[in-house]
Amino acid sequence: MSYKIILDLINKSKMPNCVLIYGIEEFLIDKIVKLTKKMYIDENYEDMNYEEFENLENNFDSFKQFVSTFPFMTNKKLCIIKNSSFLTSTGSLNKKEEEITLDFIDKGYDSYIIIFLIKGGKPDLRKKAVKKLKNGNCIFEINKLNEAELSKYILEEFKRNKIDISLSDADYIANNSGYLEYESNISLYEINNEVNKLLSYSMESKRIQREDIDNLMVKSIESNIFKLVDNICEGNKDKGFEVLEEMLLNNTSEQYIIHMIVRQYRMIYQYVLLKTKNYNFNEIMKKMKIKKFVASKLEKQSKKLTLNQIEKYMVKFIEIDRKIKVGEIDKRIGIELITNGIIK
Repeated sequence: MSYKIILDLINKSKMPNCVLIYGIEEFLIDKIVKLTKKMYIDENYEDMNYEEFENLENNFDSFKQFVSTFPFMTNKKLCIIKNSSFLTSTGSLNKKEEEITLDFIDKGYDSYIIIFLIKGGKPDLRKKAVKKLKNGNCIFEINKLNEAELSKYILEEFKRNKIDISLSDADYIANNSGYLEYESNISLYEINNEVNKLLSYSMESKRIQREDIDNLMVKSIESNIFKLVDNICEGNKDKGFEVLEEMLLNNTSEQYIIHMIVRQYRMIYQYVLLKTKNYNFNEIMKKMKIKKFVASKLEKQSKKLTLNQIEKYMVKFIEIDRKIKVGEIDKRIGIELITNGIIK
């Protein structure tokens, strides 16, 4: 993982003079910047040796002047370009600015470290500057943690604060946070908010229980959809309505809940279909491009349903959705009809 590689470089004071860091895990990207600053910049002389620029397009002269001057009372200056869009397909520098930037990358003077950041995007590999950075092994992609890494991260955060939590409960937080969901925008910043909330609650007891997590943690929409579909499948109307009320109180629209329920049943249908074709659990997970905890949920839900049942349910869901859109029934009544078990 690039994150571990770049941490090792920081800790050994071997950070390259120019690096490009990109990816979707903003928390880890920001942490790399903070650790680099801590390693190389004396806070007593920070004003002279550390600078952040929002971009280069509007700040190039200041950037050039900062990087071109020698550091004061330390070995290196640190320069952060927070939005390096000129390294993507959507941005650019003028020819003169590009040549100067290429020169800084090419020569790599020992007097500075320049960190180019692209958050949520990707560099354009056709650009000269990107090619130079790639050839120097100075490009690092920082993506989100996987299931095991996220659970370990949560576990270590509690351990660091001397709060006892089981691995299964750390897994439970990870799987209900929404972080692992497909195309999720949730980052470790949101995970830390949930962890800090639980830490504050458990300072006296020094232990986190599953009940505490359920009472304090804000569940993701997808996690609640899993629960809602579980209850619909099992005919647990009261519990189903409890989950529904929680989602509506969190301002999740009825239309979106119906959309997510239909999406969930499509996934169950796909899972059952692949199972009938003798694919095993790992093969289905790979084929559907889903995380293990999602596949586990689908496996559990699929045991209660046949392909014919799922087809009938989806037809009814889509019909309710149509009636809502044309004004034949109220959207609240529509979602309650589904939760009330009309599929039974």
